[in-house]
This record gives sequence, C-alpha cells and structure tokens, in this order.
Amino acid sequence: MFIGKYYPVKLHYVTPFFRNCICQFLLTTLVTMFLDFTVTVALYGCALASLTTGYPHTVTRVGDDVIITMNPANVSFPYDVLVNDSVAVRLLLVLPKSHRVVVLNSSHTGYTTRMRYTGEDSLSQTGQLRFTIYNVTVQDAGTYYCQGSNNQTVTGCRQVLVVAQEPTTPTITGPVSPVSGENVTLTCSSSSRSLPPDHPPLTMTYIWRRDRTLLESGDESPTGGDDLTITHISRENHGDIYSCQAVEEGLESDWSHGHVLDVLYGPDQIQFDGTSDKLEVEEGKPVTLRCSADCNPACTVT
Repeated sequence: MFIGKYYPVKLHYVTPFFRNCICQFLLTTLVTMFLDFTVTVALYGCALASLTTGYPHTVTRVGDDVIITMNPANVSFPYDVLVNDSVAVRLLLVLPKSHRVVVLNSSHTGYTTRMRYTGEDSLSQTGQLRFTIYNVTVQDAGTYYCQGSNNQTVTGCRQVLVVAQEPTTPTITGPVSPVSGENVTLTCSSSSRSLPPDHPPLTMTYIWRRDRTLLESGDESPTGGDDLTITHISRENHGDIYSCQAVEEGLESDWSHGHVLDVLYGPDQIQFDGTSDKLEVEEGKPVTLRCSADCNPACTVT
C-alpha cells in the first residue's frame, strides 16, 4: 500500500505533445516519490522541444494540392484528425470499427470543400490514413495529428505540413575596402519564411552575381553556397558590385542590395605626360615633366 500525501492536479487543455510530456513527468514524479528521490529535469527538457522535431514532413506551395499520409496504430476507439497551428482544428472523424471517415465542417478554412479523404479502403488494408487538401493556403501549414475523444494518443499518426514561402531578402557581409592581393570572402545571409515557423530544416541555396552577371561554377567560387571567395583581388575588381539571392524549395527571394568593392591599391609605375615611364628630351632645351600614377586612394607624387 502506498502511504503518502495526495496532491490534486488540474490539467488545462494543452497540445498533445505537451500534454503527453506533462503526464509523463507526473507519472515519473509519482514513481520516484515512492522511491524517495525526485527527477526535475524531464519537464523542462520536454517542454523546450519543438512540435515538429523528429516527425515526417511534407513540403508544398500555396495553390498546390497535397496528399497527407499517416500510419496510425490499429486502435478500436474513434479519433479525430486535427491540425494545430495556433488553435487546434478538427478535420476528420475516423471510425475504425465501421471503416468510416467523415470530413468535419471547418468553414473558416474551407476544409469542407477543399479536403477529400482518399484512403477509405487503405485504412483497413494497409494501415494508412490518407487525405488530400486542394488549393493549399498558408493557413494549412502546421502539425496534423490524431487524438481520441478522451485525449487518447494514436501513435504513428503525425505529419508536419510545410507551406514554402520566399526567403527574406538577403544581406551581404564582408570587407568593403580590401587591399589588392588579398583573398576576400563575402557572405550572403537569409532566413526562411516557410510555415509553420518551427518547421523542420529545409535546404537553402544562394545565387551570386557580379555587375548583374550571374556567376557560374568556377567564377570566384562555385554557386550555391552562402560564401563567395574572390582570390587575389586586384585593381580590376575596383568598383565591382556583388549581389546575391536566396532560394528555398525553388522559391527565390528578392536580390540583395549591391556590395560595392572599393579596392585599395598602390602605383605599379609612374607615367610621364600620361603616356609612358620614359621621356625623350633635346639637350640644352627646357622641359616640363608631368608625373601621374594610378592608385586608390589617390597618390601623392613628389
């Protein structure tokens, strides 16, 4: 018999992820109380985890049609399919015993006319739950999961739908006034705007151009990376304007502002009369010499 104090606990509605986490923590605490030690780390580690971490995900675009496929455990109780962005919305009612699936009325997102259950037979035959959302909107992004009427968890029934968006306009960081002969690295930075905000990592690539000419692989450095390295920069690069663009799931951002290179270089040679480094004069006659040199910043000739 367990002898100890009784602690009443009231749980308010939270998302299934956090509810499971909290219940698991409470169960751990009750057991460990009996064993006369406590574990306090579990709640914090669980609560900080992302809702989308470690779950299958599907990426789509606004206006596309997308098929959501999940593999729920074989259960006998009825359960709902919900999507949880900021507020959980019931989409489907699954009745395993009668092999029926009902599309529920969610008029504010138009699911009644935009969703169709496409796996009625497969639920009993293959264990898959499959439905199609037509004409995807940004409001469709989120975590789709299954839950019984008494908050029972249905394992294997969770899918994250990522609605791809154009990345933010990139910014370029790197030296503005490099010295001739140096290697210069410019870095292009952008952020994902795909939804939900805590979506699983997506691949973002970058396109570079110089003076509005795209840089192909082998020019300065290969395209696709966020870094662009210019080796042995020279006076010929003075005034070059570099810009970049971010691409995620085929969607392109706006081009960044131009990064202008103000290359610093000294005089390679001095020119007389602006023509050459040699001057022919006639003996005994006066001559006027004009010296010039190309350098940045401007040279002082003495």
